[in-house]
Amino acid sequence: MSSSDDPTVRTATVPFVADRLTPGGWRSRLTGTSAPAYAVAALLVLVVLVELLTEPNFSSSSNITNLLRTGAVPMLLCVGMTMVILTGGIDLSMGGILSVCGIAYAKLVMSGVPSEVALLVTVLLGAAIGFLVNGVLIGRVGLSFFVVTLASASLLSGFALLWSGNRQYDLSWDSLARTLGNDALAGVLPYGALLAVLAVVVAGVVLTYTVFGRSVYAIGGNPEAAQLSGVRSEWVVPAVYGVSGACAGLAGVMMIGRQTIADPTAGNNTIVLYVVAATLLAGVSITGGSGSVYAALIGTAFLQVLANALALRGFNNSWQMVVTGAILLVAVYLDRVRQRLLARRA
Repeated sequence: MSSSDDPTVRTATVPFVADRLTPGGWRSRLTGTSAPAYAVAALLVLVVLVELLTEPNFSSSSNITNLLRTGAVPMLLCVGMTMVILTGGIDLSMGGILSVCGIAYAKLVMSGVPSEVALLVTVLLGAAIGFLVNGVLIGRVGLSFFVVTLASASLLSGFALLWSGNRQYDLSWDSLARTLGNDALAGVLPYGALLAVLAVVVAGVVLTYTVFGRSVYAIGGNPEAAQLSGVRSEWVVPAVYGVSGACAGLAGVMMIGRQTIADPTAGNNTIVLYVVAATLLAGVSITGGSGSVYAALIGTAFLQVLANALALRGFNNSWQMVVTGAILLVAVYLDRVRQRLLARRA
């Protein structure tokens, strides 16, 4: 009797595979990341309390609005990065896509295209780059996500400089970009932050309640089991990178509104480092398959508040970069420790 005809083999394999796709099995994997998220949330509350008691300017309405405004772009980027990391990959080209899409939006509106149309085209351009370049080469051709996205980052960053003539474009007159990147509802709640929170909620619903979302977790948790269960990773992976690219495209327009210029170097390596650190900090596993977009939101909020606290106390941007890099190393180490503990329990 062959192994395929052995009923013992079938009963041992099918539940294992199904557990990756059924809501119960998937949620049990997600629950394992709640402890890091709660820990970072507690640290966030602690930092906020310390700042409220020791720094009078922290609680001012202008500082709160500025904190939300500066956090909108990384919060939006974390949505796409979280989906990519959940599949076991990483998107190092996000900054390059942001730069190219920012220049594309600038050229469109400067040529007379309505801002709303230019915004739609820009987001679709980002999605197309993510899907057709990164997603297809990784999900269908089978190339390494690290090599593909690193090469894309270099290619796109260079193309943004060439396309722009290595110069910035003044778009302070564009009302749509200014609304997304700088303006605030009632002068307090930035529209960009509200849009980023909406993106987090939509992504959370998709990952929690749809077959696509469970497929994302299945691919990151166990690619072989996902394939046996019929998950079409050759389409799910490109779709995830397409979402990441769309988020980068929208973030590029928001960045223009915040800075009032289209800068071909806006998506530098620092912002990608920041987004990866925020995503991993609250428990999204770098190996894929566990975590949540809400955890990434908590990580982003913690890094934003911490950076704001350092700035209020006179520390320059260099120290903020040092802290972000250190936090990234700690997050990766703690994720490795957590994975080993889970493996021992299993």
